[in-house]
Amino acid sequence: MPYSGTCTVLAISAVSSVLGFCVYYDKKRREDPDYKRKVRTRRLNAKLAKEQKQRAATVAAMAQGPQAPAQAMSGLVRPNTEQYFLEQIHLGELRILAGDIETGITHMINATSVCIRLQTFLPMLESTLSEEVFSMFMLKMLQAEQARNNSNSIMPNVASPRYGLAW
Repeated sequence: MPYSGTCTVLAISAVSSVLGFCVYYDKKRREDPDYKRKVRTRRLNAKLAKEQKQRAATVAAMAQGPQAPAQAMSGLVRPNTEQYFLEQIHLGELRILAGDIETGITHMINATSVCIRLQTFLPMLESTLSEEVFSMFMLKMLQAEQARNNSNSIMPNVASPRYGLAW
């Protein structure tokens, strides 16, 4: 049993040597002038690889044609407008993937104009589109809704204070 104390001391010194070695080289690594640049580059490359992988998956899913979304989006539109709806969604996805975001969003808005269940469709869009594209979509959709409301109001509101009749 005289070795148990010696073994304990050796084990503790080995562990402390390894920890000291790790701390020393971590400090040296962080003191490197290119360390921050290398970390940023690595993170950027990882982000770009992730986006490219998502794009490839989306392109592969779209290569199947509008049949795959048709199953997921059944019941969102009336049967006589379903083909138009799916076509607009497909065209919108293709335009967004091609980088023409404005036209893609326009196609998506065309699809929402025939959608009867927006409360189901909008979360689907939010989960599939990037945050930036979805916010642009919502902004443009609100503008289109306001323009439609303004064009539908052919007769002025007679009860408005402008005409002197207040209820």
